[in-house]
Amino acid sequence: MIQSIALLLLIATVFIFISNQVEADVYIQPIIGLMFGALYSKERFEEENLVQNTLQCCIGFISLTVIWIEKKE
Repeated sequence: MIQSIALLLLIATVFIFISNQVEADVYIQPIIGLMFGALYSKERFEEENLVQNTLQCCIGFISLTVIWIEKKE
């Protein structure tokens, strides 16, 4: 269990580093309940030629979300 939490803390640190590189928005939110895990999502909006990227890491009662939008040409 402690190894899993340490891994998620490492992932959260990497997410913060990525957010600085791509000038993303970072949200730290409380969670009602207990959750552990990480995810990556990429959503395309064809009408505006945009791609929204989302990274999320949940550690216990805290969620760290990093969102940035790229313009495709």
